[in-house]
Amino acid sequence: MVPVILLTGFVTCSATQILAQANRSEESPLCTRENALDTIKQQLALSKTFDDSIRRITVLIRAADLLWPYEQTKARAVFAEAFELATENEKWNAQNGSRVIILRLRVPDQRYVVIRAVAKREPKLAKQFTEQMLKSIPDTGRESARDSFESVLTSERLLDSAIKLIATDVNASMDLAAASFNYPASSALTRFLYRLSEINQKTADHFYGQALAVYGDKPMKELLYLQAYPFAWSNTLNTPIFSFYVVPPNFVTNQTLQRQFIQVLLQRAQQALETPLAESDRYQSSDGYLRPGPAHLLEGLIRLEPQVRESFPDLLAPLIQAREKILVSLSVEDQKILLQPGREVSTAPEKTFDERIELAQKESDMNERDELTASTVMSDASDKESLDHVTEIIDKINDSNLRAQLVEWLYFQRATAAIKNKELDEAERLVSRAEGPEQRAYLHTEIARELLKRREALPHAREILEAAIAEAKKGGTTIFAARALLTASTLYAKIDLSRSFSILADAVNCINRLEAPDFVSDDQAVEKAVTRIGKGGQNRGQYLFRFYMPGLDPESAFREMAKINFDNSLAQSAALTDKFQRALSTLALEDVCLQQPQRPNAKAKKKSM
Repeated sequence: MVPVILLTGFVTCSATQILAQANRSEESPLCTRENALDTIKQQLALSKTFDDSIRRITVLIRAADLLWPYEQTKARAVFAEAFELATENEKWNAQNGSRVIILRLRVPDQRYVVIRAVAKREPKLAKQFTEQMLKSIPDTGRESARDSFESVLTSERLLDSAIKLIATDVNASMDLAAASFNYPASSALTRFLYRLSEINQKTADHFYGQALAVYGDKPMKELLYLQAYPFAWSNTLNTPIFSFYVVPPNFVTNQTLQRQFIQVLLQRAQQALETPLAESDRYQSSDGYLRPGPAHLLEGLIRLEPQVRESFPDLLAPLIQAREKILVSLSVEDQKILLQPGREVSTAPEKTFDERIELAQKESDMNERDELTASTVMSDASDKESLDHVTEIIDKINDSNLRAQLVEWLYFQRATAAIKNKELDEAERLVSRAEGPEQRAYLHTEIARELLKRREALPHAREILEAAIAEAKKGGTTIFAARALLTASTLYAKIDLSRSFSILADAVNCINRLEAPDFVSDDQAVEKAVTRIGKGGQNRGQYLFRFYMPGLDPESAFREMAKINFDNSLAQSAALTDKFQRALSTLALEDVCLQQPQRPNAKAKKKSM
């Protein structure tokens, strides 16, 4: 066995240039299965020195996954250790974490992270962990328990994990989704169904039928989450959380499911007229007003009427009758806002960008005018307008902070779209006017990525990469700077390996200057907020501008670089001072070695001569 020597300290430029000539992974004497398995076990031992349990769990599941094809007993024990740590971590979160669902969901439940990792290797063990976890949740047969914070949280997390597993293990994914039937329905159920339909719509349709059978008699705030899927709706606005979905392009509506849902909703409408819905079905409508359950049900009937009129004429009379009876059962205030009895349902034609701006400019209240103008600029309606026209409209906004942020967001969005459409000259022009070194660094790397696909554009690709590197360094010591440098390093490897490893060393140095570098929690995006002031100076929350700038983390960057030059990548990964990032990068390197065909050892070669 060739011993693995872990180097410490920084890699100098001269060393980088020399090491750049070293062997590819399949040629390196250090890159063997035996060395890889030993190194993985070393990282498991080192993980015990981590103070952060989440970081330790991450290393454990990465290592167990790599060990699985070679030492299943050891890997299974590591997975079990990770699940035990995750259980303890969630107990702490349950006692000390936020009681706001949205905030709590931002902190991943590590038990589900472990279960998803295990499901890829041994679904039976994953199911065992899931059952063990669900035993700790209160009995949801009671209405009070069904509405509990933990029940809602469990439903969201089960379905989120199911969605993430679809691509790798449909059966395990459906097991998790089916387990969610014991908990309140949410928009995550529809997201799961749409995602499953991309793989197998027949299976997704069948699963929807099961869900409708489960939730058909549940509170209205749960049932209404099931209205989108059979009709291929991209949103629902009469649910407790306004939900927006991505409908697969090849999705085909199923009239059998449509009829089933309409019939269930009509039955529930009749029940609501006979027996008042529970007070828990009172929640905010899309207009911000608190409304009773029948009002939300009525909104569903109103939206369904055109579909029923066209495809299910036999159900039209019962629907109109239910609609009118529910309407008159509501308060006068709710009636005014919704619909008058007998009135035909009609949808106002969608206004153009200029029509919406014209209406906004007629508003006498300055704050309301700004809000309407900003909303129009941020809507899809602005996508078809010229950049000059939209910036001209932004100039009409009185709030200078809002105006500046809209311009920054607009240039970034237009530059991103230009890159996607291969309009690279236009993208470069837009980048030159974009604000912020982080945004410019990201956009330059994406332009360079496209240029590298064209042989005649390689010299220009180098120039753009250098611009990206300069912008990243200008942005200071941040995760985004490190991410941009790591990404630039892998791109540079296509044209100049020596320069590539030099940039990788710069990225390592940047990471080493960060305290507890975290490449996950920001979701690879910068978010900027501006206070949202409405009519009469009323505070309406915030405008949130999101700049999504995906790039590589150390783990993924070193995995790519190891395929090109293992020895240099190993040396540079050892220079990482953060134990967690070094462990993940080391495991990524060994993953590359394990993917290589096993070479005969020296003794075997000698005997064969």
